[in-house]
Amino acid sequence: MKRIIPVVVAFLLGWLVAMLLAGTPYAGDIQRAIGPGTIAQLQTPWGMRAAFAPFWESWQLVDAIFYDRVRIDHSRMIRGAVDGMLATLDDKYTFYQEPDKAAQTTDDMSGRTAGIGIFLRITDGHAYVWKPIPNAPAQQNGILHNDEILAVDEKDVASLIVGKSVDDAATTLGALIRGKKGTIVTLVVQTGQQALRTVVITRDDIILPSVDWQLLDGDIAYIHISEFKRNTPDVLADGMREFRQAPLRGYILDLRQNPGGLLDSAQRVLGFFYDGTALWEQRQAGALIELKTTPMNLDTPLVQAPLYILVDERSASASEVVAGALRDRYPGTILVGQKTFGKGIVQNIYPLSNGGTIRLTISQWLTPNKTLIHGIGLQPDYTVPDDPKAPAESPCVANRQPEKGFVLCRDPQLKTVLGMIR
Repeated sequence: MKRIIPVVVAFLLGWLVAMLLAGTPYAGDIQRAIGPGTIAQLQTPWGMRAAFAPFWESWQLVDAIFYDRVRIDHSRMIRGAVDGMLATLDDKYTFYQEPDKAAQTTDDMSGRTAGIGIFLRITDGHAYVWKPIPNAPAQQNGILHNDEILAVDEKDVASLIVGKSVDDAATTLGALIRGKKGTIVTLVVQTGQQALRTVVITRDDIILPSVDWQLLDGDIAYIHISEFKRNTPDVLADGMREFRQAPLRGYILDLRQNPGGLLDSAQRVLGFFYDGTALWEQRQAGALIELKTTPMNLDTPLVQAPLYILVDERSASASEVVAGALRDRYPGTILVGQKTFGKGIVQNIYPLSNGGTIRLTISQWLTPNKTLIHGIGLQPDYTVPDDPKAPAESPCVANRQPEKGFVLCRDPQLKTVLGMIR
């Protein structure tokens, strides 16, 4: 008899877990009867059950006894647990993203999304249009820079974002404004002190800009990369093809305020300039792994010309990979501006079953000459502050606009490079 009882218990336990994992019609009833914490603990690997026991005991106590039932939110409890676990790593670049934020990050990094084509700015509990994307539905329907967004599909924006961080507020609002191509979103907006107006906009596929270029006077190719998205190298290829037609005296690659992005995108951008080592990666074992540039086929070779790279304290991560690699490997490369941010580590994004993601640091990287830059940054060959009082003597590039009454812009860093080339 004593031998039969353990067998029966084991059978029943096995049946219970099988019922739950199989998603039978009875699974929900069983979960409600014995509690979600118990179910999860049954699925915890045997070797970790003792370690996880305090967590699930705490969960069960809260779930069964806490007096204010309205305040129990299992999703927030799980997020708090995951955030707490990742915080013990003491790495600000390792973090969890909720499903809405994760979806927006995926869209942003792909360089494409479906929506109306605006960038948001959240200030003091108010939402503004920071920048409408040229020729996107928002701009075509009269949405302007600094318009305040008061309502989205009859939902009051102020009440939606009250008490939220700037990042969480932008995520919440962005999730409402974005949507499938062909669907409609209705905004209530205000321009300055003018009367409120209701704008009905049909969403469309949007290419998120990350590259722009122009040929400056003196046959100088100017390239600005704001972020390394998945489609950045393909868009850059169009500019490079145009530059092949000119007798260039130099390239200017502007990576100022570029926070980075995808490492493979940086490798592809480097492939426009040379074939070889892009960086060295160092993982857990400590050995260095060589990562190479990815050649980009432009049918004919690029014009060989001196390369000047503009950087500042907000040039980080993938932009530092590119700047450091070109200085090490592309002959005649000169860095101008201010010391870069110093983010010399790499993250991968791992999807979770709930649609969220974990961004996890997996390695540190070194330049092709095996220079470590994490926490140090890249020191430019010529240090030039971006002086807001400098004379307006430079062409207006990227997002820079001339002050009222001026044609040129204040840009001492660009002016310094132009002086070197000319």
